[in-house]
Amino acid sequence: MRAIEWLLLMTILSGPWPCPCLCLGLRDQLPNSLRRHMNRSANPCTDFYEYACGNWMRTHQDRPYSSLIGKLDHVYHGKLAKLLEQPTTPGAPEEHRFERMLRDYYTACRTPLGATPSAEFMLRLCRMVEVDGNSLSVALTALFQADVLLEINESNLPAVWASLILRPSAEGDRNASLYQPLSREEFDQLWRILPAPDESPEKVWQKVKDLEEAITAKIKPEEAARWDTNPKDTGTQVLFPVPAHWMLPWPTYETGIIYVTHLSHHLASQPPRFLLHYLLLRSLHRDAERAPWSFTRLECAAQARLFITHAAVWLVEQHHPHLQANGTLQMLFGELKKQFGLKVRANRNKFSAATQRFLLEKLGRMSLRLSILPSPGVVESVEQRLEQHYRKLRINASDYFGNLLAVMEHSRRQEESPDSKYELQPVKVHGYGSYASPFFMPRSNALLVPLSLLEAPLFRPDQRQVLTYSSLGFILGHELSHGFAPVDVHFDALGRPNRSKSKSMLTSRRYLSQALCLQRRHGPFFADEKFADLNGLDLAYGAYFEAGADEPGRGTPAQKQLFFFNFAQFFCSDDKNLEDSEEHGSDRLRVNDAMASFDPFRQAYGCKSVRSGTRSRCQLY
Repeated sequence: MRAIEWLLLMTILSGPWPCPCLCLGLRDQLPNSLRRHMNRSANPCTDFYEYACGNWMRTHQDRPYSSLIGKLDHVYHGKLAKLLEQPTTPGAPEEHRFERMLRDYYTACRTPLGATPSAEFMLRLCRMVEVDGNSLSVALTALFQADVLLEINESNLPAVWASLILRPSAEGDRNASLYQPLSREEFDQLWRILPAPDESPEKVWQKVKDLEEAITAKIKPEEAARWDTNPKDTGTQVLFPVPAHWMLPWPTYETGIIYVTHLSHHLASQPPRFLLHYLLLRSLHRDAERAPWSFTRLECAAQARLFITHAAVWLVEQHHPHLQANGTLQMLFGELKKQFGLKVRANRNKFSAATQRFLLEKLGRMSLRLSILPSPGVVESVEQRLEQHYRKLRINASDYFGNLLAVMEHSRRQEESPDSKYELQPVKVHGYGSYASPFFMPRSNALLVPLSLLEAPLFRPDQRQVLTYSSLGFILGHELSHGFAPVDVHFDALGRPNRSKSKSMLTSRRYLSQALCLQRRHGPFFADEKFADLNGLDLAYGAYFEAGADEPGRGTPAQKQLFFFNFAQFFCSDDKNLEDSEEHGSDRLRVNDAMASFDPFRQAYGCKSVRSGTRSRCQLY
């Protein structure tokens, strides 16, 4: 039993958690949309995430998303799909080229995809001079009927293969001919259909034979040791069925996690050109042609948004009702900047006057944007800049896989050598700018909060201010804090790197000790994110309760409880979901770590002491 489970069990057995009267007042104030996420039997002092989000998974079961951010993206993609499906109105102004291109990508994506188009496209890939990660990504998507596999490179290719192997599937017949190694006769028949360019059949046959023997052989103990596992553990206690849409040989013996690891690394080590040709041979070997398959409308809208982001954002913003909220958020951002300015001016770190000026000037010039689209220029309109941005991209309404390769190549070219004259706000496929998550741009000294965040439950035009400050206020405070975290603090007010300033800041004993405190407590990978969480929460709380303390109704215990409860909603997700885990840690830990050392939270919920094992929080400023 995990420690947290034991703690919760002992709490339940020993009686009710603290503050029953206060929390009853909280429940009276909660909107129904939030109350249903609550696990009332949990102790907020020991696991606040469980208390605020413990019923999230049951409430949203069987939904196509697993987190609040995922839900916001789901809503956004539904709106985009509806817009892309609208027929052209007679007499309406002619569409922009980038708008038509977006519709063509969506149309091709929604067209049923059979085995033959996939094979034809694979042949095109095999004839390419260089087979790179994008080519392999598209090929695997085509042959394994997978969600689009993005940003493949040598370092993450084993993980990509593992994701294909571990896809949920009904148990297949391990003895079926489809999952057996090719015989020489079968290989020769396939070779006559699809010979490899500039290769002899004997040479390719030997490669195929060696590969298939390697991936169907039993794992020896010394081989298991390569994957940092127990050599005596064969991995058979966790058994895996034949993967979904699998076409390669699969062992007849029971396979466990060690085999999956071995297979993933072995396939990842194959030369890309040989692997592509081999996969196509195996696809031709299927006993029967696959039934046509297709992506759903929301999946295609999501792809259009990922790959042709600026055009998709432009289309949605033409019909978005929340652009008027810009003034509200700018005012909130100004209050958060004022709160952080008070911290900087207090100068607990005893920085020099020059360092103080550096920090305050950066804070003063920091800006907030609600869109990745540029502001209209003096000469070019937004639409003209978008036309220039996509001028080299060609999309065919009947060639999905060709389009997929084209948009991936376009994204790569833009990242490597953007057109400075028409450069737009940065977008990273499956990263910042392409989905609902907000982000800080150090080289622009700006926060970007996508309009997709301005949806319930995070935002309603008529919601109470405590809900706005505890959700969007925290989000803005978190991103603002990134500009002053150790990793990005050296970028100046204009986004120019100035390493000498960050080095001079480290001469402050207090600042250095607090930076080390973050690293010791949360690890070097999470230190900046934990600082942003803690500082963002502090700024939002201060802006609402301290700056507005004289306003009637603020500062009551129930309001403070509501503030923290609504803050946690941003992180609600399925138990098994670790949203942004590589950078932020799990959702549960993010909430509980922030609450563990925040005195106003403990006072609001009547928690008697700091959670066991924690100390006072690390504060850089």
